Amino acid sequence: MDSFTEKLERAVFAFNFDDLMLLPGFSEIRSSDIRIETRFSAHISLKTPLVSSPMDTVTEAKMAIAMAENGGIGVLHRNMTPEEQLRMVREVKEHEPSSKNATVDKDGRLAVATALAPTDLDRAKVLSKEADALLFDVAHFHTKSILESAKKIIDSTDKDVIIGSMGTKEDVMHSVKTLGRVDGLRVGIGGGSICITTDVTKAGSPTPFAVSQAADAVAELDSKIPIIADGGIRTAGDIALVFALGADSAMLGFGLAGTDECPGEITTLDGKQYMEYRGMGSKGAREKRLVNDRYADTGGKKFDEGIEGLIPYKGSVADVINVMNSAVRASISYAGAGSIQEMAQNARIARVTGRTAKAEIKR
Repeated sequence: MDSFTEKLERAVFAFNFDDLMLLPGFSEIRSSDIRIETRFSAHISLKTPLVSSPMDTVTEAKMAIAMAENGGIGVLHRNMTPEEQLRMVREVKEHEPSSKNATVDKDGRLAVATALAPTDLDRAKVLSKEADALLFDVAHFHTKSILESAKKIIDSTDKDVIIGSMGTKEDVMHSVKTLGRVDGLRVGIGGGSICITTDVTKAGSPTPFAVSQAADAVAELDSKIPIIADGGIRTAGDIALVFALGADSAMLGFGLAGTDECPGEITTLDGKQYMEYRGMGSKGAREKRLVNDRYADTGGKKFDEGIEGLIPYKGSVADVINVMNSAVRASISYAGAGSIQEMAQNARIARVTGRTAKAEIKR
């Protein structure tokens, strides 16, 4: 065993968004011609590389419809009964697609994914009837009991299954080998804008670091499992950065919160408009009791791993997505790439913090 001093000296750099920057590269095409088509999961392709987070102040049926109409996909939150969740799936499916860029299933209906606990086989059986994909929604997926439960769900359905959240190369490699079939990876632990898991527990994996770890694992496994970057993504530059590190799509909570399609009402304070936004580990979310198993089972009193508050009202999610897509294309162009796939192959990254530079010098 390493000495404790050696353990400290060998600590890896878990880079976050503020630690990194895309370096400019020679661009041969206009930013408007940049291709942003990608994959959400093994059998679901997207025209827009954006996924709405399964948070109860972000994604219900209205948001899922808007995401699919605009070329992305929504993941319905699970802080409700299975029957309520299935009703929302049906609401999405019954909505007539009105865009040529819409994300649709094999029958031409809007595509939708649903979140569930890896331990909830009964919910999986209900949702598998009509949802296009099942996304496991748990803060720390890589545990013995969760892997065993997840395997039962995967074996029970022919729908795409996305596992997570994952934080390290070892997490991904062991989980994929254990489960046999994995159709997507959700990576990043504790990096959300209103997630305080890392503050409370001192455990986590910043999204850029987690993406790079997962991408290395997928490459070593000689696989093509799509990677969804989740947590702390605020700007188009953040999205382009995770593409450079191997992600296929970006999951947004903060970026989409406060839009017309989010659940909740608009509140006016001092002449400004706001909407509610909260983490799924917050007291308010946990009081519904249907997401209490998302976080660590301490065997005792639950503690908050998220906060809640208000976020400025942003208007239509379609407008937000259009602006975001334009900015993502610009970021990819700056990096000298022509597509999301070329970002992974060619984009260069710089370290920008003094903290990192000093650590390198000491080594």
